[in-house]
Formats: sequence, C-alpha cells, structure tokens
Amino acid sequence: MRYFKTALFSFAFILLVTLSFSQKRMIKKADEAFATGEYFLAAETYEKVYEKLSSKQDKAETAFKLGECGRRMMNNRKAAKWYRKAVRYNIDKPIAWLYYGNALRTEGKYDEAKIQYKKYENLVPTDERGKIGEKSCDLAMDWLANPTGYIVVKAKDINSKYADFCPSFGRSKAEIYFSSTRESAHGKDASNITGQSYSDIFVAKKDRKGKWSVPVPVDGNVNSPGSEGAAVILNGGSTMYFSMCKQIDKANMGCKIYKSRNNAEGWSDPQEVELIGDSSVTVAYPAVSKDEMTMYFVSDSIPGMKCRGGQDIWVVKRSSPNGKWSKPENLGSKINTKGNEKFPYISDTGVLYFASDGHPGMGGLDIFKAVKNGTTWEVENMKYPINSPKDDFGICFYENKKFGYLTSDRDRYIDLYQFSLPDLIFVMKGKVINSNTNEPLAGAVVHLTSPSGHEAEITSASDGTFRFNLHPKTDYTVIASKSKYLSAVVDRSTKGLKKSKTFDVILDLAPIKNTFELPNIEYDVAKTTLRPESMVSLDKLVKILTVNSHITIELSANTDYRGGTEYNQKLSEGRAKSVMDYLISKGIKADRLTSVGNGEKNPKVISSKTKEGRKLLSKYRFLKNGDVLTKEFIDNLETDTQKEICHQINRRTEFRVLRDDYGINAVKFGSGK
Repeated sequence: MRYFKTALFSFAFILLVTLSFSQKRMIKKADEAFATGEYFLAAETYEKVYEKLSSKQDKAETAFKLGECGRRMMNNRKAAKWYRKAVRYNIDKPIAWLYYGNALRTEGKYDEAKIQYKKYENLVPTDERGKIGEKSCDLAMDWLANPTGYIVVKAKDINSKYADFCPSFGRSKAEIYFSSTRESAHGKDASNITGQSYSDIFVAKKDRKGKWSVPVPVDGNVNSPGSEGAAVILNGGSTMYFSMCKQIDKANMGCKIYKSRNNAEGWSDPQEVELIGDSSVTVAYPAVSKDEMTMYFVSDSIPGMKCRGGQDIWVVKRSSPNGKWSKPENLGSKINTKGNEKFPYISDTGVLYFASDGHPGMGGLDIFKAVKNGTTWEVENMKYPINSPKDDFGICFYENKKFGYLTSDRDRYIDLYQFSLPDLIFVMKGKVINSNTNEPLAGAVVHLTSPSGHEAEITSASDGTFRFNLHPKTDYTVIASKSKYLSAVVDRSTKGLKKSKTFDVILDLAPIKNTFELPNIEYDVAKTTLRPESMVSLDKLVKILTVNSHITIELSANTDYRGGTEYNQKLSEGRAKSVMDYLISKGIKADRLTSVGNGEKNPKVISSKTKEGRKLLSKYRFLKNGDVLTKEFIDNLETDTQKEICHQINRRTEFRVLRDDYGINAVKFGSGK
C-alpha cells in the first residue's frame, strides 16, 4: 500500500510538471504570434491555455492578452468579454480598466463604461484618457438623442457575409471600389491576423436602373495571395493607390503603399511608393490629393521620428506628380492621440477625414473631419448617425456632394453604408388671431423681412393662416398688421440649425380699444425708481411702439388702497413718469406718450374678454369674471394670501391707445384693410 501511494504521488507530480511545461510552451507560442501581429492565431492558443490555468494571476494575465487580441482585431465584443475577466481577477495592469471601458462603450453601455473610466482615473490620475472616456460617454448619449441631418443606410447590393470596407468612387458615382474578404478573393487561406480570408480590391458598377452589379475582383495584377485594401482611385479611374500586406507561408511581412495604372489589360503591376526607405516599417491606408502632390498615410513607427500613440497619420508632399516624396511629417497632437488614427481621406476641397479611437467619440473608431486653419487643425466629430457605438471608418465623398459611402460594423458585420445629407428645408407656418377672442383674423397683412434682404408679404387666409419658405442661416422678423388692431411681431432664426425645421407661430393682434397691462413692472419699495427686472417688459413695449409707429399711448400707474389716497396718487404719478422717461431714452418720441397717475381710484376689473383677464381667472380660482378689486371686495376675502394677491393685481402699470393716426403713411407694411 505504501509503495502504491508513493507511485501515485510520483505520477501526479510528473503529470503536473508536464502540464505546466505544456502550458508554458503554448503561452510562449501565443506570445510569439501576438508579437508578430498574428492576433487570431494568438487568441486561439490563449483560449486553449486559459481553460487549464488554476492561478488567478495567470488567468488574469491570459484574459488580458485575449482582450488585447480582440481589441487589435477590432472584435470589441470579444475584447469586452476578456477584459471583464481580467479586471475581475484584479489584474495588476491599470490599462485593463481603460480598455474595458472602451469595449463597453462600443456596446453602447455608456453608464457601465463610465464606472470603468472612473476606476482608471483613480489608478492613473495623470493619464487624460480616463476623463476623455467619461466625456465620450456623455457626448455619445447626447448625439444619439440629437442626431445630425445625415441619412445612413446599408448598401445591401454590395455587401457580403464577409468584411467589406474602405470604399472609393471610380470613374463616377456609378462605379465603386472597395476591399473585401469574400470567398472570391485570391487569398484562400485564413489570415492568422483576422481569422478571415485575405482581402482583395473589388469593383461594382450601377446599371441604368440604379442597381449595383455583383462585385468582382479588379482586373489586372493588383490582387495577390496577401491582403490589398484601402484603395483610392484618382484621375477619372486611371490611377490607384492602395495598401498591400504581403504574406509568405502565412507569415505577416508588413504592409506597404503601392500605385497602379489602369490600361487595356486592367490594372498594371503595382509599384511600391517609396516613402521611408526602411523595408521593416509598415505604412498603409493612403489618402492622396486630386493633384497627387500630397499624401496622408498611417504608420506606428518611423525611424528617427516620434509617434504619439498607437497608429498615427503622417503626411508627405512633392513638387510635381512624378517627383520624390518629402520626408514624412507627423500631423501632431491635434490629429494624433495616444490611441489609433487611421483610414485618412482627402476630399476634393482638401478637407481631411480620418478615423480615431483616441479623440472623444461614440465607441470604437469614429470618423472625424479636420480643417486646417493656418497652421492649426480644427477637428470635429461627425457625430451620429455617421458614427455609432461600433467601429466607423473608411469614408469617401462623391466629388463635393453631400453623398458617399462609409464602413461600419454597427450591424455586427463590417459592411459598406451609403450616406447622404438632404438639403435643409425651413418653413414658417403661422396664424393671426384676435387676442381677445382667440378667433382667427382674415385679411391681416403679414410681412417677412431679414437683414440679408429676404423679404415677402402675404395676406392671412380666411382661417388666419399664412406660410413662408425660409432660407438657411438667416434671421427673420415677421410682422402682422390689420386696421384697428395693434400689429404683432415675432423673431425667428435658422442660424445654427443642422436639421430641417417647421416654425409654428401665433401672432396675436389686440384691438386698439383695449387697455393693456404691462406685466412684471417693478419699482423700489415706496419709490418711483424702476427695478432692472422691469426692463424686459418695457423693452417689449418699445418694440410694440416701434412696429406700431402710427399710435400714441397713455401710460397709467395704479396702486393698491394702502398708504393713503394723496400719497398713492403722487406715487403713481411718479411711477408713470418713470416708465415714460425710460421709453423716451429708448428712442420713442415724447409727443407719442402721455403719463397719468391713478393712485388707488381705478381698482382692477377681472374680465374674461381679455387675454390677461383669462390668465388671472385660470391662475386664481377664487376670482370670478366681473369681480372689481375694491377695498370692500378685498377686505371680505377669506385669507390674507388672497388679499395680498389682489393688492398685487391692483399695483399695475397699463397703457391704452389714444390715437392711431400719428404721422404720415404710418402703417408701414400694407394697409391691413
């Protein structure tokens, strides 16, 4: 029995050592694959090892590496799964919390992502990426709630069940080039980097009915057993720049930028574009200007030059289409971040578009627009729906139109999407009504004007309605006028609006015979001095008098009955005079104004026939139509609160129209008959 126990222990020990050695060997193999960029192969091996590990530390390390594989393969769902395990095992790499937050953000789980960013901020307070992540979550939720005017739809006729990405227009908007890993690609073996087939460059054309043809690999010698992609087509479809990543015995040999010409036999043998002079350096994703004098490209390492983070965008220039390219220049911190910037694109007007996961954004890669102002880049996120919580990249525009294609995996697969920005439509739909009765007013003259010279005039219909079409980026003033009514005015603006909008406006025309109360006119206690908060209401009166330049008015101030009759009379006269002086200071002519003080002798009459009276009846249920707020009425109220409300209502400043024929040709916008 003792011999049996010893043998059993020896066997278990040998088995444990063998398993440990096997695990180390597999981890070493996975680490080697990871180091050469073969993330799919590395992930396969790490997953096999993970299930056999018993140490929490070893599990945390392997889970983190699996998260890294997912992140680098742009498989954010897998990345989130493994980063979650790594942080649960409390890995000693703070960056895991940042990357976990990023992965959650790509799933649209913004509240959960913010928790991970906050943890990373606490662990590494000197790194701004935690704060950028939190800011990104808040921005993303706002952008989702307030989308831009772009319309984005999947290009169903072109896409396959494989990866389709990086579009470029050919001879016209009816010809499109893009990269794809679909089955008809030349590379038949699965890539150790992505796990998919190697990508080729494909082309599709639209027929007269607007239907795309079945995409086919481009003719000629561009495509190889390796990966080709991110092509840009120039000169009416005769020139192509693209990335080629050569593979030898499934080994990744790095990527370079090539150029090809279109001829009778198809695309010519590709010629490498000499940019670095070091064959070990990977350069990819070319964006070439229309005149072929400027090229942007992506690299994570250029000898003797500083890279700001993961992959950076660089620029080279030359003085002639066949000249030598200049020394690469990093685009700097306004463009490049600690994250990845790639997939640049130059519009015909020279605007740079690119994808980044380092700038504040919605999820993985977001598409950004960059305009150079002098020596400084001004960078703007394209927001939702151009961007989504997933990876969005590889955008192209047709000429200078608000139309093009982009790449996104927002629907789980990497597909091409068509986008367009419809012209903005702005409309003003309004109604002219009698402010006393709320009944529509037909035949009112409605005049639209703007500082930029846009002007129109229309008469309100039998139901009081009117309609104007408006221009973008314009301020408008609309005035409605009708004989024996005070003209009404509203201001609206289309400036800053990025979506079409219909403005609904109501223009209340008050009969001139009315007495109008000026709301919120306040004075210092027991004084005639106007308080600053009164200016808003008085400025509205200035506007009424300016629009109704044919009227003269009487201003009257009223007090409650407390304080003595003589005192209240003098106080009200001084207050009415203060209002008149303010109007004169704003440019209203003195001979259009008269001021009187009523003291306490004109208690308020509550009337449902006026707009202001209806508001009082709605607000204070103890008041009834026809009530006169005399001393006797107030003294008989049930509560002190009700009494104080009535005192406040009695303390008012009003105006009434004395004449409507002031000046010559005073009604400026139509007769209003």
